[in-house]
Amino acid sequence: MEKPAIADTPAGIVTEFLHAFMSGDIEHARLLASDDFSFQAPLQQGHGNRQSYFSGAAAKTKYVKAIRILQQWEDGMDVSTLYELVIHTPSGIAAMPVTEWHTVENGKVTSSFMVFDTGAAAAELMRDALASGH
Repeated sequence: MEKPAIADTPAGIVTEFLHAFMSGDIEHARLLASDDFSFQAPLQQGHGNRQSYFSGAAAKTKYVKAIRILQQWEDGMDVSTLYELVIHTPSGIAAMPVTEWHTVENGKVTSSFMVFDTGAAAAELMRDALASGH
């Protein structure tokens, strides 16, 4: 049986999706994404699909120690979120601002467009940790 979203507004669904994904509850985040989910993100060539978004998610999110939503805007089914991720790897701790624009349809996240500074200290810590296989 599919676990329904707790939230009932596009912004609430996106918030639930982000918190589930970043906390490592990948299965709950996956339930909140539509079957035709697509995304764009730094370090991703072109558009990615649902499978590529969730592939390796557990390895990435194990280094996320906190997500703090700083501001969120909702315009119909579109939601823009500015948040901060706290990354903690064996090499150190750093925070990184991230912004994402999500679209929600029928209670599911259908797309994500993510922007962050790939040269930020937190991004470097994450990249190094993933490359070394910690």
